[in-house]
Amino acid sequence: MRITQLEYFESVARNLSFTRASEECHVAQPAVSQQIRALEKELGFALLNRTTKGVTLTEAGRAYQGEITAILQSLDRSARKARAISLGSAGSLIVGIANSGQTAVLGAIEQFSARYPEIHIELKRAHSLNQYQQLSQGSFDVAITASPCLAGHDDIRMVGKRNSTLRIAMSKEHPLAKTAKQLTTDDLIGWPHIIADCENEQLLQATYPYLHGDTSTPIVRVEDQGIGLATMLLGFGVEAVPEEVFPSLQDGYVVRHVIGYQATLETGWAYLANNQNPALMKFIDFANVHL
Repeated sequence: MRITQLEYFESVARNLSFTRASEECHVAQPAVSQQIRALEKELGFALLNRTTKGVTLTEAGRAYQGEITAILQSLDRSARKARAISLGSAGSLIVGIANSGQTAVLGAIEQFSARYPEIHIELKRAHSLNQYQQLSQGSFDVAITASPCLAGHDDIRMVGKRNSTLRIAMSKEHPLAKTAKQLTTDDLIGWPHIIADCENEQLLQATYPYLHGDTSTPIVRVEDQGIGLATMLLGFGVEAVPEEVFPSLQDGYVVRHVIGYQATLETGWAYLANNQNPALMKFIDFANVHL
């Protein structure tokens, strides 16, 4: 049996008229009649009672109509869903997130989800050290990251880039938090500095430029930014934190103005250039306009 045969039968069964069915299906009436007879022959039983007064359904035809109607509706939904996926307005998008403090990031995802509600968004933890490997292996489609972390990878593209001002934060219990003196970058030398570890040193250099050439300052390397924030709050070191992250942090930290410290960090949404996920393409278009 063919889909057209089922469509012709469904139309005749619903209209109880070969004439109206042929008009609805945009095909000559004899063709409708011929295809339904072929369907009945294949099934081995009659679907319609044909008389000079019109057409009615047999008991078998009535039962078959209910099943066929459901099948055709399902096929239509499947086609519409597949079409939406091909256009990027449906499907799935896996997003790598380094820490829950990225409230601006979560806000962007919320905006995108509101615009494209049929795209299923899954949040997945991104690890700073191996996020390139995660992207390459398809662990997620796109991830918010610092540009220096993926420097040197020509197959990576970034969208929605922005520069964030960094400030030095520390636990309220840290000795530098309790001193009344105005801090300078020299005062920070020698104290442990926290950094989300990357496969290169460019993030460290961009975050703490005053440590260039210094070998006496301990570097506390953590798996991701979330762990870094927790480590700072526990008092195990100072950390450079983007200004927009502070509102999402719990109590227990202070931000000190440090004379001589002026650093910004470029962040953006990173993705593999050869990733052809239509939902990702839709997100890239969204990011170019709204982020």
